[in-house]
Amino acid sequence: MERKTYCDYLRLIATFAVVVLHVAASNWYFIDVNGFEWQSFNFYDSVVRWGVPIFVMVSGSLFLSRDISIRKIYSKYIFRMVIAFLTWSIFYALMTPEYFENGLLYGIKTHIDAMVSGHYHMWFILMIIGIYMCIPFYKKIIADSFTTKYFLVLSFIFAVMIPWSIQLLNDFIVENHEQLANLVSVANSHVSTMNMNMVLGYSFYFVLGYYLDNIELRKKQRLLIYFLGILGFAFTVLADLDLAIKTQKPCGTYYGNFRVNVMLEAICIHTLFKYHKFKNEKLNSFVFMISGYTFGAYLIHAFFIEKLSLHFNFNTLSFNSVASVPIVSAVVFICSLFVSIVLNHIPIIKKYCV
Repeated sequence: MERKTYCDYLRLIATFAVVVLHVAASNWYFIDVNGFEWQSFNFYDSVVRWGVPIFVMVSGSLFLSRDISIRKIYSKYIFRMVIAFLTWSIFYALMTPEYFENGLLYGIKTHIDAMVSGHYHMWFILMIIGIYMCIPFYKKIIADSFTTKYFLVLSFIFAVMIPWSIQLLNDFIVENHEQLANLVSVANSHVSTMNMNMVLGYSFYFVLGYYLDNIELRKKQRLLIYFLGILGFAFTVLADLDLAIKTQKPCGTYYGNFRVNVMLEAICIHTLFKYHKFKNEKLNSFVFMISGYTFGAYLIHAFFIEKLSLHFNFNTLSFNSVASVPIVSAVVFICSLFVSIVLNHIPIIKKYCV
């Protein structure tokens, strides 16, 4: 299969985007929403919300473009993800003050739940395992162009558009309109009763990544996507800021991966990189090499965010928030990549854990 250079770049920048997201969110909950710091965090958090959707879209474009047997899906990909999840869950559960103060057994007993559920960012691994399990079904969907489009339309309507529209009505329109509020509530219950589970969830982004990879967009279509993407970025920032000011508490209602605004961000970023001409072969080779270490960097980055703040007071409140988020993110990202590179040179860890 021909190397998709833009996917290497997307994987790398999506990893950095997730780091920025978690860095910006690290003190997001604890400060006054009226202050400049929270507004800075909201801005950074809003403009990188495409990170996870891009990860899933890249996976879809790569996995659905080749034939993989169910046996290989389980023996190679799912097995590796399960081992990585268990290994890193134990790592994070034990990297606590209780473990260092009271020893291994105390740490295990105290954090047994954390070992099972995983650290906050490791939900992604469980989601990807579920996606991998369903690859044979997705292959049937993409085998026919009409079925692919039909699936994406249904997914967009029921996973993205309807929930987003209902949330918009609740947040900005139905206030002081009791009848409209009742109508929205009834509509929401009817949608729930329809039980459209088959087209919900990250399957949408997985199939969408493959679809966008295999169609050609005209220049006018791309320009429209960029325009809508900019609107998506602006909406994410302003809608959450407005609700936070209204409620006087941190609001991330429109940060969700299945909000229309975030979907527009993701499609914009995907399109921008797909149609960019990557002419620098040396840079392409470097990005290809570094992108191979992004999974390990993703797994370890939360450790650096927490420990740099705890032991060195190096976090988003250490200095000006406009500069602190990108600077702390860059340091965390570089440290994470370095550790991932080291771990990838240890054969057994490379094979199963990173």
